[in-house]
Amino acid sequence: MSITTAQIQAAQAIQHAAAHDTSSQVRVVAGPGTGKSFTIEERVCWLLSQGVAPEQVCAVSFTRASALDLRRRIQSHCSQNGQPTVSRARVSTLHSLALRTLRTAGLLTAYPADPLVLDRWELETVFDAEFGNTRSLGKTRCEEIRREHEAFWSTGQWGPPNYIPPNPGISAAERNDFRHFHSPRTQTYSCVLPGEIIRRCVSHMNAGTLDPVALLNIRHLIVDEYQDLNPVDLEFVDRMAAGGVVLFVAGDDDQSIYSFRYASPAGIQSFPTRYPATGLHTLLECFRCTPAVLVTAQAVIGANPGPSRIPKNHVSLYAAATPPQQGIVHRWSFASGVAEARAVAESCRDLIQATINPREILILLSNTPTLGPVLSTELQTAGVPFEPPRTETFLDSPSGRLVLAIVRIVCDVDDYVAHRVVLGLFRGVGVGTCNTIAQAVVTSNLNFRDIFRQPLPSGVFTGRALTAVNRARNLVNQLSTWQTGDTIGQRTADVAGIVTAVIGPQEAQAWETFAATLPQAATLEELRDFLWADTDEQQSALIKAVYDRLNEPVPDGGLLPDRVRVLTMHGAKGLSGRVVFVPGLEEQIFPGPWRQPYPGLVLEAARLLYMSVTRARAVCIISYARTRIVNGQFGQRAPSRFCPQLGGGFLGRSGGLSGQEVQQIGQELTTL
Repeated sequence: MSITTAQIQAAQAIQHAAAHDTSSQVRVVAGPGTGKSFTIEERVCWLLSQGVAPEQVCAVSFTRASALDLRRRIQSHCSQNGQPTVSRARVSTLHSLALRTLRTAGLLTAYPADPLVLDRWELETVFDAEFGNTRSLGKTRCEEIRREHEAFWSTGQWGPPNYIPPNPGISAAERNDFRHFHSPRTQTYSCVLPGEIIRRCVSHMNAGTLDPVALLNIRHLIVDEYQDLNPVDLEFVDRMAAGGVVLFVAGDDDQSIYSFRYASPAGIQSFPTRYPATGLHTLLECFRCTPAVLVTAQAVIGANPGPSRIPKNHVSLYAAATPPQQGIVHRWSFASGVAEARAVAESCRDLIQATINPREILILLSNTPTLGPVLSTELQTAGVPFEPPRTETFLDSPSGRLVLAIVRIVCDVDDYVAHRVVLGLFRGVGVGTCNTIAQAVVTSNLNFRDIFRQPLPSGVFTGRALTAVNRARNLVNQLSTWQTGDTIGQRTADVAGIVTAVIGPQEAQAWETFAATLPQAATLEELRDFLWADTDEQQSALIKAVYDRLNEPVPDGGLLPDRVRVLTMHGAKGLSGRVVFVPGLEEQIFPGPWRQPYPGLVLEAARLLYMSVTRARAVCIISYARTRIVNGQFGQRAPSRFCPQLGGGFLGRSGGLSGQEVQQIGQELTTL
């Protein structure tokens, strides 16, 4: 690395100043690659060194996988700095913190086990599907009704900002139908929808019937990615601060990109107003991006600042490194979307042939249905190994969902949702059968998990429902002898046999191919965490932890297959690559028609583009096409409104990187 020791020490001094702040509340604004995670790790380490009991420290992050990653980093940093008690500090998601609060207060008696938050696949395949089957509604309408309630749970308002109402709007009768279905069904499967648990916490706190601070004995709450909190999340955190907790929040309003979850940059922007005694810190020294990349990103965010944006002027440490590195930004235009995709694919091929690791190349898509198919075709034609967006990965295949459900049941016999997933994946078992079984459980006062583990009551299940339950019971009985410590190597064939019986031999082959890429000594619990991970970098960290546990070196092939990573823009958050492609920068695609009527969503699109460009360490290639097929219609396309705001002119191209350009990139990367 060309960044000097003196530069690192100077930047770390600023990070330490933030981490060691003794103010009653602390806000750290940390741009891309400026050391936010290190600052949080150091904050926990410093608190422990000051005599704070580890049980009184709680750190929360946005997703289950990011919380797992944060926990691992905090524990590693603290252990290396003489704080072995860090293992007793609490690191989780905000939802898990709220869930622990309700559990401790005895307020989860409505559920037979600790409820789990349904993920996107489960929401659509289980909850929406059964709601639609019960009320004879289509998939789209079910989702619209659910999203209206999620908007209320997340904000406390019907029709809040960032909520785009459907046409026609949700009727009072549809709301009532949802309520009548929602409560018994979530109790049956011991699950909740996004936003429910935190909303319930806040309601009890406002009523004076719940005090998380006293219940959990928390003195310090550290909130990562604070800009991603929605209004009810913020109220939950604020109520804890009112109870005497010291808040340490870190994030970046320029990277607030989750309006569909009702997050807003206003939360981190207004923090000093809500807490006048706040210690304010801004991390400006960027370890990730070279100057050319950073300047390009700053140009677009500077042209679209949004109201109340926190002013900042990041500096790339590579500008004064030894030797200095400028970085490379290309801005290209193409005659057609096919020509653009071919140029990206051939550029990837030539970079790989120039010995650049494929995993250091990212392709970020703003619209996967429009851009993904032609790009995949061209990557395959060029012989480029690539990893598709996560919506197309093993997890979201039938075999992936079945394997995840299997290991979840092994790791937690009270995982009701996993039992339901297994039931619904058997060939010939549709949503109607699953819905019939769930309704029978409710009307007969049964426990859903017990129908797979205890003798069945006579006469409750008949016909197709009884056949489906018995098939699932046999599978669950087979799993009852498995242990969380069983390894992938021990269970690959057993899992393949189950997948064959439930879905078919082709899906079993997909599992065996996937399992072969993982350490065979990884446990089923580690496999579960790997499948749950949000990003491949989190997966990489999990695999490394397996080899560390085994005290074995990482194999020569690395932690994950060497493939170009094709990601959605949102899915790239938290990642980085040496070379990043951002294609499809056309007005009809980005910001696109669904954002165009809403100025706030257009500003969010600018933040999403800023975040995407700053995934690049050394090289960023941005492009648009003058013609493209969109929604099945071929036509002329206009360059995005953001194109003139990216710090330079776009050049017409007929192909990818030239040999000289590839050589120049190779030279740029030699000391990065």
